Amino acid sequence: MKSKSFPWIFSLLWLSILLVMIWAGFWQLGRAEEKKLIKERVSAGVYHRPKSILEWEQLKSFDAVGIEGKFASMHLLQDNQILDGQIGYFVYTAFKTRQGVWLWVNRGWTATKSDSYDLSDELVSIKGLVGEWPRPGIQLGEQNIANTVLQHVTYLPQESVYSALRQRLCQQEQDNECIMLSVVFKLDPEAKNGFVRKWQLPRMTAEKHQAYAAQWFTMSLVLCLVYIIFLRKHYVG
Repeated sequence: MKSKSFPWIFSLLWLSILLVMIWAGFWQLGRAEEKKLIKERVSAGVYHRPKSILEWEQLKSFDAVGIEGKFASMHLLQDNQILDGQIGYFVYTAFKTRQGVWLWVNRGWTATKSDSYDLSDELVSIKGLVGEWPRPGIQLGEQNIANTVLQHVTYLPQESVYSALRQRLCQQEQDNECIMLSVVFKLDPEAKNGFVRKWQLPRMTAEKHQAYAAQWFTMSLVLCLVYIIFLRKHYVG
């Protein structure tokens, strides 16, 4: 056996890479489990009916929800939304639930402009999915949200959106309270008062995440074999 000093730097580097690979594999397995749960929630057809902020906060993306409330006269048209190869708009309308909570309802996609997207102010019952707040892409400038009935926007900066809603609608509240949610409500495809709605489930399926996890674990095994070969050459060869 050769008496060579052990290359600790190489071993530390190997161990660091191995730990990262194993972590990535388990992370992919975790994501796969999340996608399974999302698919099960959507397929179950069970509608939650949250009555408090706490119940809303416990909901997750793609949970099916049924709520009662009224649409308000404030609409945001998100430009440059593509559906089936055609450019159009997502129509967001402010909505106040029966419990006094404000949120934005994505009523779907439209290719045409209209002078008015207003609805009656009567109490309605709607169903749909909980969605995350729309994430902006690359923007060349800051998006300002005006205190108007209808405005075209390229993205929805959450703080500015709710600041405008507070100025326009919450001043009418007798108790001057304005409770707003940090999620959007995707209107059910069968519901009235909407446009084209083809809500997509997450593109990355559970099976793909599992395949990526298998790749990470396989590479971890290969890395271990490489290290064993290195040790044999270092001490025996």
